[in-house]
Amino acid sequence: MKKYAFIDRDGTLIFEPQDTYQIDKLEKLRILPGVIEGLLALRRVGYMLMMISNQDGLGTPSFPRADFEVVHQRMLDIFQRKGIVFTKTFICPHLPEDDCTCRKPKAGLLDELLATATLDVSSFVCGDRESDRLLAENIGVRFLPMETNGNFDKAVRLVL
Repeated sequence: MKKYAFIDRDGTLIFEPQDTYQIDKLEKLRILPGVIEGLLALRRVGYMLMMISNQDGLGTPSFPRADFEVVHQRMLDIFQRKGIVFTKTFICPHLPEDDCTCRKPKAGLLDELLATATLDVSSFVCGDRESDRLLAENIGVRFLPMETNGNFDKAVRLVL
């Protein structure tokens, strides 16, 4: 059994603008308060860090994949320089109306992992939206709510 921390990206780890909801330029990238401290604390107590995110329309002309990748990679580089590595990153690029199986709160992105892994009872989903809460329910783990663009460390202290 392993302890998994399924963590939403935008609004939970990095600042999410409430007008466009997209972080598509490096100038928009801001790590939220408490993220580094919270992620390090989770790693210290044995959690495997798993990022899971809906990225509406990723790869379309209005949200080119290259723009996303530049920002996403910079974010991962910032974390890595602090000793934080995500075991896996799961990204759904679809729009809500696409009715895919991988968009949170559906668990399609996690099907392969869930088929082979046994989740410890302390595994959880942390996020700022109802879709994160429902994902936790759908995969049978607890939910740690976080205020959008709030303090991550404060939210995860509930499990430490």
